[in-house]
Amino acid sequence: MSYKNLVPRVLSITFIFALFMGFSANAQQTMPPQMEVKEDFSDDEFKEFVKINLVLIPLQKKSQEDMVKAIEDNDLKVERFQELAQAQQAGTLTEVSNDAQEMANFNMAGQKVMEMQQVLQTDIMKTITDSDLSEQKFQEMYMAYTQSEKVKTKVDAMIADELK
Repeated sequence: MSYKNLVPRVLSITFIFALFMGFSANAQQTMPPQMEVKEDFSDDEFKEFVKINLVLIPLQKKSQEDMVKAIEDNDLKVERFQELAQAQQAGTLTEVSNDAQEMANFNMAGQKVMEMQQVLQTDIMKTITDSDLSEQKFQEMYMAYTQSEKVKTKVDAMIADELK
């Protein structure tokens, strides 16, 4: 796997962590909306953040593959599933599809995907809790990675070094 392909996956996995976990309900409720981005993490914290993400990348890849298979096994294309899911969230599902079989397939695929997301969520949390970073510290570093060019550059360079 090339470095160029891995970096988006690191961002992708931390983004998935944000989506599925919300970093934990407590962290979301206690975080001020305009939190200043911390950039002065220790070298050990950076190393642990990279180590965590290198563990999560294969988990995320396998989970994505399994979700695609579950969708396709229910006679849907991923793009159509996403379109139906967006319509469902917007409350316009019946406007997007009146096909009873497609709706049944969508519901079955959706249940499978949600089950897989729960497994992924558990695996992500276990990886973080088994690490030397707290959930809060991981969250701070994730925020810094996505909002600070300085942190992103350092993390990306560390990942590149790990993959050599």
